[in-house]
Amino acid sequence: MKKSLITHHSSLITHHLSLIIMFLLLPVAAGAQDRVKASVSGSLVSKYMWRGLKEGDISLQPELDLKWKGLNLNIWGDKGLDKDDHDEVDITLGYSRWGFNIGVIDYWTADVDPRNRFFFFSSGRDCPHQLEANIGYTCKYGSLQAYTMFAGNDFKIDGRRAYSTYIELSVPFRAVGLDWDVRAGISPMESAGKSHEEKVTDASGKTTTVIRGDWMYGERFTCNMVSIRATKDFEFKHLRLPVYVELHTNPYLQTAHVFLGISVATL
Repeated sequence: MKKSLITHHSSLITHHLSLIIMFLLLPVAAGAQDRVKASVSGSLVSKYMWRGLKEGDISLQPELDLKWKGLNLNIWGDKGLDKDDHDEVDITLGYSRWGFNIGVIDYWTADVDPRNRFFFFSSGRDCPHQLEANIGYTCKYGSLQAYTMFAGNDFKIDGRRAYSTYIELSVPFRAVGLDWDVRAGISPMESAGKSHEEKVTDASGKTTTVIRGDWMYGERFTCNMVSIRATKDFEFKHLRLPVYVELHTNPYLQTAHVFLGISVATL
């Protein structure tokens, strides 16, 4: 099983690298209308929020995006400025047409593996990769996306494969000179999780140890995220400079955060 999983992931990474090379060579062989469209961008955020979860504080988030016809290769990273924040690299391979999209995302989190190895895969909880399939539809009125983990570090508390699933609806609109985006995300079932020991003291002063669970999304159907973002775009020569503020809440965890983001992107 372990050997099979390593082979599977190694093949996927090789496929990632092959696609990068293909995207770089396509402009040489293709006509002008078929050239690869490339863009680079970077963001500075006061908090790193993801699907209702606070993943870090002040962070730098660089991004490279390559498009050729309906194919898309996206490489995104996160580097927290706090020494306790983890490094992250996400690689997305996707295809879109007529508003529909499909894709596979490889999430790599450095701190999961004690040696912070990117080319390391295992069948256990020390695997720093999570593989997720994505399918969705986007039109001018909004976007509906569904994501399901299918390999890597994605286990229920009892050790079984979790197939953690997240579904998100996004509705954009423009008002008072700003671009707005309202999002809501749910998880329809128990997600990946871990148990931990916690000491509890009762009214008499007696202390006991209890086992509690921590879940990525939740232990049942949950509403994980409701957010609203307001963005103001600025342009300078060949650069786009969006500045945004987002209210990001998690109804399941009863949390709320407001954060600021400043981005620089090529036009």
